[in-house]
Amino acid sequence: MPPSDPVLTALGLTVFAGVATVLGGVLAVMGRTPGPRGLALGLGLAGGVMVSVSFMEIIPEATDGLVLDFGTWAGTVMLVGFLAGVGSFLAIDRFLPDRIDLDEREDGAPVTRRDRRMMRLGLVTAVGIGLHNLPEGFATFAATLSDPKVGLALAVAMAIHNVPEGLAVAVPVRQATGSRRKALGWAALTGIAEPVGALVGYLLLAPILTEALPSMLFAAVAGIMVVISVDKLLPAAREAGGARVALAGMLIGMVAMMVSLDMLP
Repeated sequence: MPPSDPVLTALGLTVFAGVATVLGGVLAVMGRTPGPRGLALGLGLAGGVMVSVSFMEIIPEATDGLVLDFGTWAGTVMLVGFLAGVGSFLAIDRFLPDRIDLDEREDGAPVTRRDRRMMRLGLVTAVGIGLHNLPEGFATFAATLSDPKVGLALAVAMAIHNVPEGLAVAVPVRQATGSRRKALGWAALTGIAEPVGALVGYLLLAPILTEALPSMLFAAVAGIMVVISVDKLLPAAREAGGARVALAGMLIGMVAMMVSLDMLP
């Protein structure tokens, strides 16, 4: 198969976007284990990035993609996809165990109730982000097949917001286990979901691929990202380091994402 094969190009871009999640995990395991304020700042930052990119980039992109097929109903259809994403995450959260048992921490410290809460937060966040990376990977893949320039810009945008997603997974896992290896492993696992979603989506959905399908998937991705941020990351950040530190982290994340989006072509 020649290197210029469009399928390989599309798959390569989804791998690139997924690797950015690992980069977020690397940032989370550098240096000492964060204290309460550092934890709150990191979780708030990740939440701010995910909320801002959802409302400033993904939702408008999804709505524009639905206009051709649904006209003035595009906003309503986008909302249906958004709520489907919210509902899918809440359903998964409901069926996950309320308590994650930890036998021991890698650093030898005693396991506390807070450690168990942090581990559940990391697990829930990993599942939610992995779930949203699946359709995100396919949407990037499909866009690249349609127009490589659009796919490249989309992959770069996804990579930018995947970095704090890796951070959002790795920070609580490291806090709970004291293990850099486990924190990075969970972040990497969520990143792998991006190219996996591209391949599975291509094999299963290619025969019925329409212009509207990637846009609906993007709307669902936005719903998942917003509910993770509002329902999980921001409350955990406030509990860890207080409302002001959590708010500061969220605002830093939002400003950083706004600047990043303005720098994209």
